[in-house]
Amino acid sequence: MNTRQTSIDCYNKIKSNGLLSKRRFEVYEKLLTIAPCTASELQKSMDFNNGGRDCMKRVSELRDLGTIYEKRERKCNVTGKIVIEWDLTDRLPVKTKVTTETKKERINNALNALRKLYKTKNTSSDLDWKNVAHLISAI
Repeated sequence: MNTRQTSIDCYNKIKSNGLLSKRRFEVYEKLLTIAPCTASELQKSMDFNNGGRDCMKRVSELRDLGTIYEKRERKCNVTGKIVIEWDLTDRLPVKTKVTTETKKERINNALNALRKLYKTKNTSSDLDWKNVAHLISAI
C-alpha cells in the first residue's frame, strides 16, 4: 500500500479540526491504512466493538461527504463477489444538509407557502414559485 501525501495531509486536517464524527473518523482512519479496499475487507479489518458492525453505513456516509470514492470494481477477498473498491480522496468533508423537520412539518410548510402564493398570485415572482417548488420537492 502506498498512501499519497495529499491523502495524508487531508487526514491530518480532518483529525486536527474534528471534521468527522467519531465512528466516521474510525472508518476513515482504518481506510488510510488499508485502502484501496472493499467495504467487506474494511469491515473485516476493524474490531467488532470499534465500528466494524456499522462500517458499511459509514462508507456510504464518507462517500456522500466526498472523503472517499469508488475506485473500481474487483473481486472482494472476503466475499468473493465483484464489488466496489474504495479509496481516499484528497478533499475535506463537504457538509450535508440535515433537517430536523418532520415530514408533517415539511408538508405544512409547503401548503402554507402555496396558500400564500395563491393569495399573491398577481404579484408573485419566479423566485416565489421556485421556493414553493423547492419546499414541495423536500417532502
